Amino acid sequence: MPTYISPVALADFQTYLKDTSTDPTLTGFFQTCLNAATEAVYTWLDRDYTPLATKTDVFWGDDRAFYAPNNPVGSLLSWTYTDRSGTVTTMPTANLLIRAKGYLLQTTVGGFQRGAEHTIAYRQPSTLVCPEIVAQVITEMAAVLYQSSNQGAGSLGLLTASTNDGSSIDRERFLDLSPRHQEILRAYKRYPV
Repeated sequence: MPTYISPVALADFQTYLKDTSTDPTLTGFFQTCLNAATEAVYTWLDRDYTPLATKTDVFWGDDRAFYAPNNPVGSLLSWTYTDRSGTVTTMPTANLLIRAKGYLLQTTVGGFQRGAEHTIAYRQPSTLVCPEIVAQVITEMAAVLYQSSNQGAGSLGLLTASTNDGSSIDRERFLDLSPRHQEILRAYKRYPV
């Protein structure tokens, strides 16, 4: 099962490839290419545009009343914190307010306790939509994966790095965004503060 659900529909991808095949093996491979491209793009962006996806943020409290979650919050599921002695306290989610269209949380009971590890679980908004440019990059990357594969023409275009420690060889395969794609997506990348 893929980590992220691709925002690009299989039918749209086939239109992009100008392919009308109904062979389930081939369409399944198309979906695999879309899933791999989505994983690469979302990982690089450090963002997920999947509506209603469940997320969990873990952070250290600093007595401030505000926290900027890693992803937009549609609804809160739970809030706990662990203090320095290891005691876990469950806080009611009613004590958290969702601000700035889900990009900011505010506690109504003072601040997030300093030195405590806070864990907030939430669901992303149902109205969350992947930006069109991000979907386009996913489509282009999936097409490159397909064209570089044995199904499309050649060998799969993933970079292979090998290390040999004398007794075994480890191979790591990964997909990287091109400099062009990185520049296109830079406005959507999440940078930690």
